[in-house]
Amino acid sequence: MDAHVLAVGSYTAATGGRGPGIALVDRDPATGRLGAVGAVADCPSPSFLAVGEGGVVHAAHEVDEGFVSSRRPGAGGWELLGEAPSGGSSPCHLTVLPGFLVVANYGGGVGVVELAGGAVSQLRQTLRGTGSGPDPDRQESSHPHSTRRFGDHLAVLDLGTDEIRVHATTSGGLSAEPLRTVALAPGTGPRHAVTVGDRFFVAAELDATVTSFAVHGDDLLDPVVASATAVPADRRVYPSEIAVAPWGLVVANRRAEVVTVHEVVDGIARPVRDLEIGGVNPRHVAVVGRHLYVSAQDSDRVVHLALDDDLTVVDRSVAEIGSPACVVPL
Repeated sequence: MDAHVLAVGSYTAATGGRGPGIALVDRDPATGRLGAVGAVADCPSPSFLAVGEGGVVHAAHEVDEGFVSSRRPGAGGWELLGEAPSGGSSPCHLTVLPGFLVVANYGGGVGVVELAGGAVSQLRQTLRGTGSGPDPDRQESSHPHSTRRFGDHLAVLDLGTDEIRVHATTSGGLSAEPLRTVALAPGTGPRHAVTVGDRFFVAAELDATVTSFAVHGDDLLDPVVASATAVPADRRVYPSEIAVAPWGLVVANRRAEVVTVHEVVDGIARPVRDLEIGGVNPRHVAVVGRHLYVSAQDSDRVVHLALDDDLTVVDRSVAEIGSPACVVPL
């Protein structure tokens, strides 16, 4: 990918943030360095973005009455293409499927929103989870934090119940009931996941781990747990995002204020090096080649780290944006 521009979602005043909404940021494809902040779509707390067909940018608006939107950036700014309810409160993650947008609502429920002409149109389905976990502050009930497609299946990562619920993808959305439920250790707090070939990797927020699974049909087997950071931190660490990179994986770790590069050896994630981001609260990281773009939420900046072949930082640049929460290349 040779992106010339990035889209950055942020927390706005609607939820106590300082962000503008969705902002475009120039990127030099030769150096990876960040440039000027451009057109802004003024909208409430678009904390997660996903790019769909034709470069349409879908946003999850993390507010009490959750909703999603679709916009297209152009020479005249942002064009709003559609809005729809998310199926719950505080939507925080999106997965684009053919004809549908799947929304994880942290306040409870997974919504399946129909896409028409590439834009959101109407809520078609809502799936609910039940249960709880041992952390009374974060696991008093079901809290879907993300979804991830693998094959013809979609995994729902429920931070509140320490479960991964696997649904079938269908022409009408998702199977009403999970095909199976993968139980994780109590207090794990699964947050986000990625797939690489026949491997499934889960970043867990509450126990600061990365778990590697083998994919077998609709099942996730043979879990191997590793630390999310390379060096043990002197405080509790909260992993946020996990992303695929040319060398394996990268995990953003809040409180440690680092992104950690992981190698994947024989299908198992192994932490190699922690990279200081020069900011606070790395909520999200996007990878473009050997360039990392980190949303340092509490420092009001997107930080760019350029890595060499030894995974050492050789260049940095910054774009000032209030309360950034998600970065996607366009």
